[in-house]
Amino acid sequence: MLCGLIALSVVVSPIISKADNRSYNISHYHMTIDIKPNGDAHIRERITYDFDGNFNGIFRDIDLDATDGIKEIAVYVEDGGGLRQFQQSQGEGQDVYELTQESNLTKLKVYERSSYEEKTFVFDYILLNVAERYDDIGVFNRKVIDMNWDVFLEDVHITITIPEGAGKEELRVFAHGPLTGVSEITDERTFTFVISELMPNTFIETLAIFPPGLIPDSTRVYNEEKLPQILENEKRLADEANAERERAREELKRLEEAEKERAAREARLKRIRDTLLPGFVIAILGGIYGLIRFIYRYSRDLRPEFQGDYYRELPGDYTPAIMTYLLTKGNTDSKDIMATIMDLVRKKKITIRRIETEKGLVFKRTQEQYMISLIEGVGLDGLYPHEEYLISWFLHKLGTGGSLILDDLKNILKRKSRALEFQRDYESFKNMVKRQGERQGFFMKNDLKGSGIYALIGLFLLATGVISLLLLKAPVGVLMAVIGFVTLIAMLIVSAIRKWTRYGVEQTAMWKAFKKFLLHFSNMDRAEIPSIVIWEHYLVYAISLGVAKEVIDQLPRVFSEAELMDPNLTYMGGHRALGSFMIINSMLNNTTTAINNAVSTAAVAASPSSSGSGMGGGFSGGSSGGGGGGGGGGAF
Repeated sequence: MLCGLIALSVVVSPIISKADNRSYNISHYHMTIDIKPNGDAHIRERITYDFDGNFNGIFRDIDLDATDGIKEIAVYVEDGGGLRQFQQSQGEGQDVYELTQESNLTKLKVYERSSYEEKTFVFDYILLNVAERYDDIGVFNRKVIDMNWDVFLEDVHITITIPEGAGKEELRVFAHGPLTGVSEITDERTFTFVISELMPNTFIETLAIFPPGLIPDSTRVYNEEKLPQILENEKRLADEANAERERAREELKRLEEAEKERAAREARLKRIRDTLLPGFVIAILGGIYGLIRFIYRYSRDLRPEFQGDYYRELPGDYTPAIMTYLLTKGNTDSKDIMATIMDLVRKKKITIRRIETEKGLVFKRTQEQYMISLIEGVGLDGLYPHEEYLISWFLHKLGTGGSLILDDLKNILKRKSRALEFQRDYESFKNMVKRQGERQGFFMKNDLKGSGIYALIGLFLLATGVISLLLLKAPVGVLMAVIGFVTLIAMLIVSAIRKWTRYGVEQTAMWKAFKKFLLHFSNMDRAEIPSIVIWEHYLVYAISLGVAKEVIDQLPRVFSEAELMDPNLTYMGGHRALGSFMIINSMLNNTTTAINNAVSTAAVAASPSSSGSGMGGGFSGGSSGGGGGGGGGGAF
């Protein structure tokens, strides 16, 4: 086989080869080959390594195929402008290399510590009897770089010199490898091969032809004419390479034409975009304005005609729970249970009284509790369904014999089944309030009458934005499409908003003014304040409005003890043993707390169980020791 191989397989030394991020590359690869008259080749290689990491050395393999061996091996490294030579050794050391023979490979292992630096190693040796002599030509044909490199080789430069005695016209040169390389006959003695970058696993083969008389002492002699065969083979290979180059040129030309067309198309699109830009800006600003105007117009409730600061009468003839449903747009609170109970006391359907019980076995103490009871023989005519349900729920289901001590709720709900049942009953109460609230005509569906123009604006912006982005590649199209999409989504969201009717708006405004009146009535003219009997009615609404304590605190400044003896009073009447405002406040606080605890207990009982296995479930109490928790906020 005429093709030989010089293998330059450089890898990281096994004694340092650990899994890490080290790497290296070859930044310069220069080789000179001097052909001697006896057919030997004196070779010198300058290989520059760029080390990224810590390395102990390099490998260098020299293939002796199609040679008679190797001699005069010398290894150097450039150091301080000169060369530092390595000595052959049988083991690791400073400035040494190991040499082993394996089949046709002479393997060199060079020890040289390197760390994040660039170093140039020089290999000098003679390959024996590598040039071939035929009857008509002399030949040096060798793969000077084989396919075993696994890194890029940069700045590859190979020079072959032959003995004197030939004319330049008698020389021929061929090279095989990447089509980007260049071979040249420099003068009557020199051939050069240059490639800027050689990809991994790619070879370079050189073929230098010269007169056979230049290597008279070569012993690798063949009695035949070789040039015609070489020329025929090289013509075939050249034709294949040139065909590939032509295909590459045509592809490049096609790409250039495509790029020109793309550039021209982009220029046209840019002119169109620039022309339409003012329109895009107007559309975007108009879309933003339309979106804001739509939300402002259709998400707001009607403006109430009532504009007073205070309202001194009850705005509506319905229960406190229905009032809460109105003000919260569809919710009911646990305070409404207490307000409903007190309203039923006021309506003389049930009674609430204070009782004292003794607690403790040895050290007895008196505890004050409150009992609600159904007034015997009273009818339930004229009550709302949720009021009737509350009487049945608290006095018959939770209580016994038509009575219930409110503080007993906590003990009653200790069993999970009773707590869950309480939760279901509470939901039933709220659903009844909801049905009555809906019958009052407080709410209506959001009427988007006249909003079609905004839908058209949204669709126009969405469609125009998408088309502008796809056809004109206008980035502004994204903004237009987003505004259009947001407008359409906003219409869907706003259409689902629950709005007050005209009646609901007026009632809401009046109840808010009524709440303000409850907070400030003690500062008003006594003649403008209703009688104490009316205040007993007002107070049940104050419970749901969350201002009962403020109302009770003001009553002593307005009404006398004699006025509290009015026989028409119920829970505020002195003859009911509740003549003290302090007792009234305590009663409301205690009963409200008992009911809130019952609702909270029921909610906890209805929640999913916590998981100790980490598979999800309800929250657990306590702490697992995590950091944080000391922050907070507030105002002053």
